[in-house]
Amino acid sequence: MPRKLIFILLTLMLSSGVCLADNYVGGIPLTSVQNGTVDGGVYVDSYYGTANQGINDEKTIGHTFTLPDNAEIGWAMLLTTVYCGHMQNNYEGTANVSFNGVTLGNETLNVPFNFIANGGNDGEAYVQVNDHVNKVTSDYMMYYDVTSLVEAGENTAVVNTAPLDGSFDGRIKLITLVVAYNDGSGDKIRYQINRGHDADTYYVEDYQGETYVGSTDFEADLPEGSSLVDAELTVVHMASTDGTYTFNGNNLISGTPQGTYCGSDTWDVKDDLKPTGENTLTYDRNAGFYKCALAILTTEYTTSSSDDTGDDTGDDPSGNTSEETSSSDLGVQTVKVSHNGLAKAWDNLNNTVSVTVINNGPEDAGSFVLELYSDDVPVESRQVTGLANGTTETVDFSWKPEEIKDYTLKAVVVPGSIISDADTTNNELSKTQEVLHNGYAGDNPLESYAHGTVKGNIIYDYGNSSYSNKVFSGDTYSVSHSLELPEGATVKFARLYNFWTWSATATVGVIPSMSLQFEGNALTPEAEYDDQKGWGSVYDYPTGTWAYDITGLVTGSGTYTTVVTNTHSDTGNFVCFDGIALLVVYEDSSGKEIEYWINEGCDMVSTMSTSGSLTPEEATVEIPFEGSIDLSNVDEAHLWTTVQSGGHDGICLEFNEMNTSGIYDSTPYSDLDIDEARSVGTYLLTENNRARIIPPLVTDNSGDYMVPSNSILVVSYKDGTSATPALSLSASTLNVTVGKETEVVYSVTGDDSPVEGALVNLSGCATGSGTTDANGTVALAVNASCEGAITATASKDGYKGTELTQQAREASSSGSDPDAEASLNVTLIPAVSLTLSPNSLDFGTVSLGTPSETLNFTLQNNGDTSIKVTAEVVDQEDGPFITGLLLDQSIWSSYSKAIAAESSETSEAQLDLPANYPSTGEFQGRLLFWAEAA
Repeated sequence: MPRKLIFILLTLMLSSGVCLADNYVGGIPLTSVQNGTVDGGVYVDSYYGTANQGINDEKTIGHTFTLPDNAEIGWAMLLTTVYCGHMQNNYEGTANVSFNGVTLGNETLNVPFNFIANGGNDGEAYVQVNDHVNKVTSDYMMYYDVTSLVEAGENTAVVNTAPLDGSFDGRIKLITLVVAYNDGSGDKIRYQINRGHDADTYYVEDYQGETYVGSTDFEADLPEGSSLVDAELTVVHMASTDGTYTFNGNNLISGTPQGTYCGSDTWDVKDDLKPTGENTLTYDRNAGFYKCALAILTTEYTTSSSDDTGDDTGDDPSGNTSEETSSSDLGVQTVKVSHNGLAKAWDNLNNTVSVTVINNGPEDAGSFVLELYSDDVPVESRQVTGLANGTTETVDFSWKPEEIKDYTLKAVVVPGSIISDADTTNNELSKTQEVLHNGYAGDNPLESYAHGTVKGNIIYDYGNSSYSNKVFSGDTYSVSHSLELPEGATVKFARLYNFWTWSATATVGVIPSMSLQFEGNALTPEAEYDDQKGWGSVYDYPTGTWAYDITGLVTGSGTYTTVVTNTHSDTGNFVCFDGIALLVVYEDSSGKEIEYWINEGCDMVSTMSTSGSLTPEEATVEIPFEGSIDLSNVDEAHLWTTVQSGGHDGICLEFNEMNTSGIYDSTPYSDLDIDEARSVGTYLLTENNRARIIPPLVTDNSGDYMVPSNSILVVSYKDGTSATPALSLSASTLNVTVGKETEVVYSVTGDDSPVEGALVNLSGCATGSGTTDANGTVALAVNASCEGAITATASKDGYKGTELTQQAREASSSGSDPDAEASLNVTLIPAVSLTLSPNSLDFGTVSLGTPSETLNFTLQNNGDTSIKVTAEVVDQEDGPFITGLLLDQSIWSSYSKAIAAESSETSEAQLDLPANYPSTGEFQGRLLFWAEAA
């Protein structure tokens, strides 16, 4: 069905609100109810309630718990929760709880609950029914000491509920048994059990503009000289969707609830544990409602009482000179890898390997060496000056892997001659580390397409380009350029740039399939540049710049139209276009002599929080302008740069010693940000000039994602000629097939005349060389050995050299080139016509937690049939418009408007964000309207 798309530009400035705690519903934060040391462990098991229990009737649930046969009980608790049916109303019922045949309680459940925002329960955020029953919202929680009742082997708990009125629900959510036990093994396991009834609902955000993240602390106090063996954290929750968790600031992976309304998670937290002091667990909802009931931390450790001494008479790599020896058990405790604090490792970037060593005693250790190996190849050796008994020290190494693969990292302690280390089994530790490529790094410098001279100038024009939104299979995108050349000027060469982004089939990123027509002529790209994130599970979409030679198709002034069609066979495929640019280098007898460098490419970079923790320097895009310049003869110089997805005043442009920011200001628009003809004459160098485009820090308005794609440097000279003539190089084709020998004719000119005797040299994926004849040409047999770039350079004494880049690609799936082709043309008229007024909504400055003013817009159906209009928002992930844009007082995703033929409808837009929305600053987005025949 044909659809019509229009959009509104959305802008606003957000100012922050303040949020301290959850004040709406209430609850009981988790606190310690038991701790101690055992040699067996802590047993935790649950019955997790399901939706198939009856409602408003009597029910009985039994569950059997099986402990180890050799368990000797140290402490035990049975916990159960019952759902009454309403968060505040008093629906009355009973609960009878027994364990191993012994009745623990006959509970009457008949109290209301008031949200703390409504005054609470005698001022409290919960109801304490008796000394072992409490109520928070719709749940009663009952907990009993069953230490004397638990036995080794099987134990059975039974919970019976019954209504006292017609509304009591009575479903049983949890029956949980927690047991700390000994087994005679002699192991040392410290434990702490925290219990609570802590609620986290969306009410606090929607109604108070606040957020609540629960937390509970565990006190660690491992004995001096002990060595941590294991640490395990368990959470029991009541929620149909698991929450999000951190332990000491490190994210934990959430699971899937085992029951309809509850579940548990268990994590290995050895690497994150602090052996002394507070260890903090945080928990937060992932859906509308979440409760945390239990959190249990166990830490297993060993202690060393060895007084053995050793006699190491071998070499001493530690550099010790003292004759006095100490008895110390040195060990490698952990090996962790990160990139600027993120637990990832990227190829060709500096990553940090943090190695923690421990002295298990019994004495202080003198100086020793810590070595790091990568696949058994030494990375670095560091000296540790000493380590007291019972203490640890973390040593950071810098590691820059060059390949994408799994590496084996190994840390080794070398004690040296003055340390007697009787136990060497813990002196080394290995870790398998995955290394990925981060496409957000600045790793694709813009390449030089052309470098030459001309008496004339250049035109770089984006026409009526605009961001396309998603162009699905079979749909088109068109741009027109109005070109005005000086009278008498002729075109030397012309080039078309197709800037595309977000190409995918459904949610899988793919290189686009598209056809391009320029003035009705079907063209294939002469060069294809693309880049992609290459990691993660979401938004791994490529973006690119495709360049087309249109020299013979641009003959002078006039309007030139480009139409791009998505030709992918899958109807779920889409690609977005940031715009199309037209470059013309023209000759003009009345113009100045200029020298030009034209660079093109695609380097997707980011410093946002989703970038993989890249720094601006790591995400910098390099733009080289090779060759020499006679500065004494320079009149002026100008630089053009094009950045897809710019629009951030923190982006910095460097040109040699020039450093400026605030220039990528969404001109002409943020998706195609062009800084035109910037004067750089005072910053020119005599040779090898360089530009760099640097994204902002993540702390600067959340960093930025951007794709530098074009850069043009033009230098004009005072007396009309450059001091040294520059060579121009062209090729009969810029694309060759790997493994297929192709004859390519290279043409070299200088001052628009053929140059004889110029050396043309190939490097990269193909090699070869030759010297031009009197016509300035040389034919080379190009046989590419790999897929990638081929660099062709031209040089001759008395001239400035130049180069161009060709692409070698694998053969097509058919294995052969077509024998003939025909272009296809058709003119389509819309079945649906929709216009919008105005086409921009500016919400101004909005305070978080306070709705914006209401803005009206009008949709006009210009067609002869009724249409249905729906809305879509294009915004950054979890951006302010996706989060809080209201259309006709409802969230934008529910907007639907029927408009009769040749009539209009007016709607209103408002932005309403919670006070805890995590970002402030200036934002832009797009509001799209889709229309289809009703």
